[in-house]
Amino acid sequence: MRSTGLIEAPVATVGAALRHTRTAEVGLADIGIRGHAATRPAALLVPGDEVVFHTRIARLPVDLTTRIVRADADALSSVLVSGLLPELRHESVLAAAGPRTLLTDSVHWTTPFGPLGRLADVAIGRRFVLNVLAARIAAVRELAESWASRSIVVGTAIVHKGRLLAQQRSYPAPDAGRWELPGGRVEPGEDEPTAVVRECREELAVEVRPTGRVGTDVPLSNGMLLRIHAAELVDPTAVPEAVEHRDLRWVTADELTELDWLDADRVLVHSLRDLLSDA
Repeated sequence: MRSTGLIEAPVATVGAALRHTRTAEVGLADIGIRGHAATRPAALLVPGDEVVFHTRIARLPVDLTTRIVRADADALSSVLVSGLLPELRHESVLAAAGPRTLLTDSVHWTTPFGPLGRLADVAIGRRFVLNVLAARIAAVRELAESWASRSIVVGTAIVHKGRLLAQQRSYPAPDAGRWELPGGRVEPGEDEPTAVVRECREELAVEVRPTGRVGTDVPLSNGMLLRIHAAELVDPTAVPEAVEHRDLRWVTADELTELDWLDADRVLVHSLRDLLSDA
């Protein structure tokens, strides 16, 4: 079954709203989260997280557990891990429609119990799923549009020779020693690529060339949105300096999980791994 909706927000912002645990529970009685999102302040689902649904269909209790298999700027998808159904797949696909985003939310499942199950499916199950999809799109719309006017913090994923540059914070005290991507606030009158170039010049003393976007937005506790841009060194022989940070490190895809990332950056590690794999 499929439902669609237009949302007044950029694709990356809608992608973040799709990943938020708040929208995962809409239309259902209760959910539980297994994995990093259970304790992560940003509350964005990542591949490998499991969502446990406790709901009722025609007054009958139904428990399902699904696992997130994709969570990027273009789509969110999950598959059934355990539950009454033999098969269940959920996929949300995003496409830019001018300044808006078209969300297509679809669920595919296999009904148990043969002809009797198919009859119940037509009479009850499909109506339930359509209601859930409609409620979910409405919740994603409300959350994404509330974020769309937030100020932007750009982060920069600099890739060089198949490795990503990370920098280690020296302050404030709670974040000292943790790792993040270079970047900072987009100043008035700047566009995002210009802010990327300026921030890398200030923090790393190198010139970079933005090359595209990485992952979804990430809502920050200070009321801003983190938005990651990929970039490359203008001069491949240039050596970045830790101007404002304790240390710098070039890491491979396999080394990404070794770093103690700030929470906002950690939810994008899987997208950074994909970026390095493509490189």
